[in-house]
Amino acid sequence: MGLVRKQAPQQPEEALPDRPPVETLLAQLDDPDPDCRREAALGLADITTAVPDLLARVGTEDDPRVLESMLTTLAAHDTEDVAGGLAVHLTSDEAGLRTAVAAALATMPRSVPALLPNLLAAPDHDVRVMTAMILADLQHPEAHDWLVRMICQDPHPNVVTGAIDALLPSATEDDADLLRDAMARFPDDPFLRFTVNSALPRLTGTA
Repeated sequence: MGLVRKQAPQQPEEALPDRPPVETLLAQLDDPDPDCRREAALGLADITTAVPDLLARVGTEDDPRVLESMLTTLAAHDTEDVAGGLAVHLTSDEAGLRTAVAAALATMPRSVPALLPNLLAAPDHDVRVMTAMILADLQHPEAHDWLVRMICQDPHPNVVTGAIDALLPSATEDDADLLRDAMARFPDDPFLRFTVNSALPRLTGTA
């Protein structure tokens, strides 16, 4: 599910005369017609006061297109309150929701860094795997360093493999030893070994 990164417009509400009243749009979020809910989510794009209503519906929205619109609208605000409200869904039993939320968080470079210490230390290793997915696309100068830290320090092979996958698009020959060390830490994990062995020839120019 791809999210389009956009900044919340700074123009006042009254600059959009063709938009329905905010109260109408908020009511439409509960409409049984998913097209109506999607229209409402997009129509509320620059309305800060609508953020709590949108956040409250993220975990219950069952239409992927509506959910994507809600997340796109929320991510455009890029505040710590929004990021924190979305991050709670990284523990959801719904894989589609987890993935959609991770994609949204990856478009929020101003607010997500403050969440990373807790996400990287989450007791649920699946949350840490999702964190690697977020870092894969997060446009932040320290994203590479955070992934390196995960590869070096995380105790779960699935997390390390996820961090390696996230690092590989930007990895260079300088990262080859890092990958070899990760493989040595988990010599019995076939997926991690396959991931590293597939990447090393490209990084070292021996393909």
